Amino acid sequence: MRLVGSAIVLAALVAPAAAGPGKPAAAPPDVLAASCHAALDDHGVAWRPAARPGVELAVEIAGPLGGVTYVPPGKDPLIIDCSLAVSLAAAGPYLLALGIDQARWSSAYSRRNVRGTDRPSKHSYGLAIDVPRWTGPALGTLSIAADFEQGLGDAVDCLGQPATQAGAVLKVAQCQLARSGLFYLVLSPDYDDAHHDHFHLEARPWSERPTLRADHPAIH
Repeated sequence: MRLVGSAIVLAALVAPAAAGPGKPAAAPPDVLAASCHAALDDHGVAWRPAARPGVELAVEIAGPLGGVTYVPPGKDPLIIDCSLAVSLAAAGPYLLALGIDQARWSSAYSRRNVRGTDRPSKHSYGLAIDVPRWTGPALGTLSIAADFEQGLGDAVDCLGQPATQAGAVLKVAQCQLARSGLFYLVLSPDYDDAHHDHFHLEARPWSERPTLRADHPAIH
């Protein structure tokens, strides 16, 4: 099976200007919000403003992100930071090329600490989402717990040699998401036991990433 990703290039509209020796000036909050919201609009994302404690640029997602529908665990809508929403929208073509058009998430915004620490999780800021199941019309439902094949690949060959089609699709998705430049962290069962049944996708705040860039296919 040959699976090929596509390059994604996204430039945000506003970059912080320099202020003082070696210290960039932070853009005003309304300018940051406007640039991130414009990026969502450029990706054709249906969204509306939201507010949650701790979330800098909260948005409620009202449709697919990059062609991929994020299905909630219950009736609550997906409310995340705009920065994460842009990353998910920009990564959508990678997933669509693999035959994935639905992501069933288990946790997004949630006020909690990283397990075993007193440090707030990035979920507390709307900057992370956990996805245990991925679905496509020809693939059916792929479960991280049941279908992800651990221990494959290395720093040179990310993919390795998956034994199953489901394992190959999930491994290619992991490699592309991790190497796309769109996320700060992509954690899988290979990371630790706490992620045995999901992918954890985490973005930086919009103020810390004026430019998103993935200028070559993640898988060669």
